[in-house]
Order: sequence, then structure tokens, then C-alpha cells
Amino acid sequence: MGEVKEYHEVIIKALIEAKEKEEIAEKKMMKYGSLFLTVLLAGFIYIVIKLTTGEAISSYLSFILADPIILLWIVAVFVAFYFFDARSKKYEKAEKDFDALKEDVIDRSSDIWSSNDLEMKRIAQYHELKNKYNINLYHK
Repeated sequence: MGEVKEYHEVIIKALIEAKEKEEIAEKKMMKYGSLFLTVLLAGFIYIVIKLTTGEAISSYLSFILADPIILLWIVAVFVAFYFFDARSKKYEKAEKDFDALKEDVIDRSSDIWSSNDLEMKRIAQYHELKNKYNINLYHK
């Protein structure tokens, strides 16, 4: 049988894991957000260049439908936005889960670290969490 961990150690580990999950979700969201903006900007630049260097356009709809690059760009914009939106929702969920766990720990800190020895350990753990993992348990 493995070592039985104390309750406060399990809580600290859960907080660190939730924070890491939130940070990973945020990085993925930013990556897909950048991809979406890049695709959007590239398409607009292509359209502006095409409009300024091309012949007169009688219908913008026929201009769009006749150019396969623009059609591909429209599909790419929708796909990039779909991935960005999905990652954004995952980030919001991870952030919400972390904040709920953090608030729960703050509310129940006197129960988790109930003895004087644990109280001194709590202060050291709060300081370590703040400095090492950027988890602030001093306020909600």
C-alpha cells in the first residue's frame, strides 16, 4: 500500500493541477485565437490586393464565388473560429473550476489547517504557492 497523504497535501496538489490545467487551456486558446486572426487578416489582405489590382467588378458575389482562394479562405475562417471558440470554452471551464476550488480552500482553510503546527505549515504553503505557482490564497 502507498503512503497516505494528509488532507492539506491533497488539496494543495489539486490546486496546482487545476492551475496548470487552466494555464494550458489559456495557451491553447491564445494559439487558436492567433491562428483565427492570422487567417482573417491574410484573407482581407488578399481581397484588398485583388480588388485594387484587378479589373472592374460588376458583382461582389460573383467576384467571391469565382475565386477559389476566397472560398477556401471563408472555410478556413469558419474552421479557425470553431477551434478558437471550442478552446475558449475549455479555458473558461478550467478557469471556473480553478476559481471554485480556490474559493473553497480559502473558505475552509481553518478546517483544513486546524492545529497550530498546521497553521504554520499553511503560511509556508501559501507563500510557496504564491511564489512558485502564482496561486494566491490570501484573498478570493
